Amino acid sequence: MKVGDMVKFKADPTEIDINMPFPLVQEHGVVLQLSRTGHETKSAKIMFNDGEVAWIGTNTLEVISEGG
Repeated sequence: MKVGDMVKFKADPTEIDINMPFPLVQEHGVVLQLSRTGHETKSAKIMFNDGEVAWIGTNTLEVISEGG
């Protein structure tokens, strides 16, 4: 995963919050920035298709198209 990649947010069904909309919407976005959050973990700053920007753990993201 690198800056510019298009990603899909993969929600873990075991971590569904009662306040989450159901069914879960597949969120797509573009990686703006990457950051190491631990010895073996990273987070990505994502701009989602609805314009929202959020930091998301890369373990919950799937690259669907590599950026140039």
